[in-house]
Amino acid sequence: MSSRDLSNLLLAAILLFSATNAFAWGADGHRLVCGLALHSLSEKGRAFVRETLAMGKYLDGNGDDDFAEACVWPDKAKYADFKGTYEEHFINVPKSEDSVDFARDCAAMDCIAVGIQRSLTWLARPASGEREQARKAASLRFLGHFIADLHQPLHVSNAEDWGGNKIKVKWFGEDSNLHAVWDVGILERAGIRYPQSLEMLESRKTEIGSRNVLMWMRESFRIARGFAYPGIDGKPVQAGDELGEAYLGRSEPIVIQQLSRAGVRLAYLIDSLADGTLDTNILIQ
Repeated sequence: MSSRDLSNLLLAAILLFSATNAFAWGADGHRLVCGLALHSLSEKGRAFVRETLAMGKYLDGNGDDDFAEACVWPDKAKYADFKGTYEEHFINVPKSEDSVDFARDCAAMDCIAVGIQRSLTWLARPASGEREQARKAASLRFLGHFIADLHQPLHVSNAEDWGGNKIKVKWFGEDSNLHAVWDVGILERAGIRYPQSLEMLESRKTEIGSRNVLMWMRESFRIARGFAYPGIDGKPVQAGDELGEAYLGRSEPIVIQQLSRAGVRLAYLIDSLADGTLDTNILIQ
């Protein structure tokens, strides 16, 4: 094999790895959250989504009204034209700490809470020119994506292990890592798919609970520490551990709960934006 052929093979392997590990909750998880939100919106909220998605023609030529698919886009964009948004998909907390401290954990203003506030702020403002419309279209896509990410517990998790990415485990006998288990593994094993699982998630009639975005972030952190990181025996999941039916059985209801919450809460934010009643400055709430 020539050196050029070897280089091409390595590049293909890297691209395949990136494609299969790019999506928090998996692409279907993001579609489900935004699909749930769309079904919960008021007529005014749906009109807001349609009008804002149409502005995408000034962003990347895509003005389609498929909100579920638009919510997958940010995981691709963070590797392309929006590389500066990469850190806005998560927030990391030192393992030695037992709570999220915004001043400590987001000192560079580059975490998920900042990404959500930036999206809300641009969505709340009128957009007249093409540049403003492109920014507003991107902000809606990012908002839908970030609210889903916020409810994946290992996106609000330990800095030292990169949200479980460094904890290499066996998932039903296959090589994986703890973060990927929560991103994709549990959904796949539980048969949670888009659009097939929309009806099941909608039937839960989930309450919104707090309307404070930072409280949602802290809620996910507690779930990460209380359920994602510990094994069934209560001890921390370690590299090399085997995770299977018992871990799945405990985690599946949490995943369903978090997807449902994310959909209801995203709908609340969009309806409030459409009504002009939302306080977009979430960082000081």
